[in-house]
Amino acid sequence: MAHELFDIAVVGAGPAGAVAAYAAARRGFSVALIDRHTFPRDKACGDGIGPGAVRLAQQLGLSELFSGYAPIDTVTIFGPRGTRTENAIPTIGGEPATGYVIPRLEFDNRLFRAAIAAGADDLSGTRFLEMTPCAGHRRVVLRDRSGDRRVVDARLVVGADGAYSLVRRALTGRQEPYRSRHAGLAIRAYARSPTPWASAATASLMLEFSRDLLPWYGWVFPVGEHQVNIGVGGSLGTLRERGADLPKLLDAHADAMRARGVICGELRQRRAHHLPHVAGMPRLVYPRAALIGDAASMINPVSGEGIAYAVTAAAQLVRALPARLEDDSAVADALALFEREFRARHRRQIASSRVIITLMKSRVLSAVLVRAMQRDPTVLSVLFDFGPFTASMALRALSPWGSPAAAATR
Repeated sequence: MAHELFDIAVVGAGPAGAVAAYAAARRGFSVALIDRHTFPRDKACGDGIGPGAVRLAQQLGLSELFSGYAPIDTVTIFGPRGTRTENAIPTIGGEPATGYVIPRLEFDNRLFRAAIAAGADDLSGTRFLEMTPCAGHRRVVLRDRSGDRRVVDARLVVGADGAYSLVRRALTGRQEPYRSRHAGLAIRAYARSPTPWASAATASLMLEFSRDLLPWYGWVFPVGEHQVNIGVGGSLGTLRERGADLPKLLDAHADAMRARGVICGELRQRRAHHLPHVAGMPRLVYPRAALIGDAASMINPVSGEGIAYAVTAAAQLVRALPARLEDDSAVADALALFEREFRARHRRQIASSRVIITLMKSRVLSAVLVRAMQRDPTVLSVLFDFGPFTASMALRALSPWGSPAAAATR
């Protein structure tokens, strides 16, 4: 059996893997981009691309990812007492912050094609089976759709194969890819929406924190003129403790949105997915291997958003690598630098996530967090970028008068 040699084998071609492959190919590395699916393929998600991910994609020369979709710069939040606030997404570094809503079927396909166009080899449609360490590289065994095995040797393996990562299992020896106490669960569907709510001129990211849902939350994101992505998500542990029924929560949320005139018609394409979050982030680097994206539990525990972490980690990992990957010590030093800098950059938000997880387990305390989001738009950076939940934010939330709202409350 022939063994193909690459500088880097990226397992998983979602946003984390595709950006890693794109950035690595642009640096001149030979890259195998591996995924068990062929593209385009669907992915259960809210379809929201937050400002952090948008900003980095633009910096990487990937602005075309957003072509044909209108930017969204407003967030609408319904609180547990029925209050409604509309706030602009806070500026980031003094620059206007906008997000997009793009179906993952389309967004991931665009990213995948960009990576292949940059020079990565297309190994989609092949399933990761196992890998073994060898002198100066790792040997990766794959199986294609015809059942034939394919062996790839790579000087670096990047595990970006999602929440149920087989690469993570191979590296850690754990059968369960993450601990349930550090995970959320969400379900999404698509529904028809009357205009003009979902039109480009009035589109907003809508978050619902009703008493019926807390400590879980609901969302409605406009995908197009007549379609929205609707879903609910929250702590996996809380769901189990309370014996809640995920599809019923989604149905109740949909009924509330119908009553507001936001959606119409039946829900379709329901899909549930796990969300391992940063409070349970594992070790990221191993001898000639690294984990990024959902495989590394890089998901925001408040919003369930992981694309910003994914693309940031991918770009940071590739940027840290030496020009040549033959030297074991140079690769090891680069990987250690990547993990050290990634954790340092996000330390405050990772610490904040532990506080937020505690808040979201309680209906009362989760309502406090929602009030903070409504009263202080800067708290939205906790959801859509890398901002921490600070003590001053908590104090303003607990204050009987709060801080002045940045937008009208209806």
